[in-house]
Amino acid sequence: MTTAAQLKLALRNLDISSQEAIEANQQMEQLNASLAAVLDSLGQAILFFDKSFICSNIFSKACATLLECSPGGRHIADVLRLDKEERDQLVSLLDIVFLGSSTIFSFEDLMKHAPRRFQHSKELSIALDYRPMHSHSGKLSGILVIAQDVTRDEQSREEIRQKEARIIRMLRIAKDKMAFTQYLRRMESELLSPAGDRTADDIARKIHTLKGLSKFFHMEVVANILHEMESVLQGQQGVSPEEVLSTCRETLAELMEEAKGYGREIWGANFEIQEEVLTVPVSYATEFGKDLRAQGAQGIAYRYFQQIVAQPVRDLLIPFETQLSYFAEMADKEVQIIPPENGNVRVFAVVYKELLESLVHIARNIVDHAAQPREVREEAGKSPALNVRIDVAYENEFKHKLLITIMDDGAGVDIGKLREKVEAAGGPKDLDNDALLQKIFEPRISTRDVVTATSGRGIGLDAVKAAAERLGGTIRVDSEFGQGTIFTICLPVIWEPA
Repeated sequence: MTTAAQLKLALRNLDISSQEAIEANQQMEQLNASLAAVLDSLGQAILFFDKSFICSNIFSKACATLLECSPGGRHIADVLRLDKEERDQLVSLLDIVFLGSSTIFSFEDLMKHAPRRFQHSKELSIALDYRPMHSHSGKLSGILVIAQDVTRDEQSREEIRQKEARIIRMLRIAKDKMAFTQYLRRMESELLSPAGDRTADDIARKIHTLKGLSKFFHMEVVANILHEMESVLQGQQGVSPEEVLSTCRETLAELMEEAKGYGREIWGANFEIQEEVLTVPVSYATEFGKDLRAQGAQGIAYRYFQQIVAQPVRDLLIPFETQLSYFAEMADKEVQIIPPENGNVRVFAVVYKELLESLVHIARNIVDHAAQPREVREEAGKSPALNVRIDVAYENEFKHKLLITIMDDGAGVDIGKLREKVEAAGGPKDLDNDALLQKIFEPRISTRDVVTATSGRGIGLDAVKAAAERLGGTIRVDSEFGQGTIFTICLPVIWEPA
């Protein structure tokens, strides 16, 4: 073939190749356009990046609104608006991801540590998801990023959560009108009124008790405020109780008015001004008994007070049992409660209400310290659930004193750890074990190493002791490590209300 013929053939082949290339490019553009259209139709921000971490020029239009940029040609860390530390962490992670078979972890396991949320300037909640892209050989060639606006979904879930919390709160309140009414009154008298000459320790004890009751009634916002007040009173020297109370008084007053609204929904508009009632308000029943006594009907007055006005201690301990169940449920622990059987012990609720309310601290103490994991109990030959038994009895046949006993078969008190805590707090070093055990009722003595929102400050059991002593009573604890603990409260029996 002549040179001219060869040149002509070469030009012809070049023409064909150029045309094929043009057609191939057109097909690629059409494919890219089709792919972009598909991506746009999904309504999600979708983009791709390879092992250089640079995003492809193929991405969905939604990137402009959901990721607030056009990602093509940009580093994935820049698209996701990561700071230097976050960027370094992501790059290190992606280096491992693209190693593929060099790691024992799957793509999904590794990408759980990649950013899961995009910080949107308009406070939208943008969720990020990652999918692997593989070549024909099966090797990871790129990563698909899907960004989706889940703001409405999260708002819906939050609305559902709030509705569920409200239902639980209303059910808890409705279950015990007397306890809820007393809770409101205590909040008003102890925290919404001037501190007067009350000490910081006294206010802290009141706050600790009311915090427990707030949690019991699912008044979480109130409980959080009380927790902060407690921290300030204990952590800052020189701060006055009135200063702490005045700072939060207005907010607490608003929250208490909201709480009263719950009560009005359940019991009507005037529920909060009614007293604790049997069949009539307690004050009316009491005054009638006093009139009987004043008229010389001593025997009738005595029987009237005992049989009509006084209430069974067994019934008055129901809130304690409910609180114990609640704390166990919140801590995901198993507790079996054996309630008191003795229905003959009767007292005047108004006299013992502070002591009975303070038992919330024993309930929390039992859940925090006595309840053990199922496998630990079973290994020790115990039933899976912690057993808590409550007994009520007169001390003897003269019925001058009342005994409330709360016993469990849980972990017991670690006497060695308690001794360390007492000595670290400046306590004596030569106490026998019994005297040392009674130290758990002193302020700021706790065997917990960490202070939480519910325990660890060493205030709760101190509050129970203070309430018992104000009635002229006592409280003691007996415990055997690994076997259980017994709280015994001895109180004078008030035969007639003042």
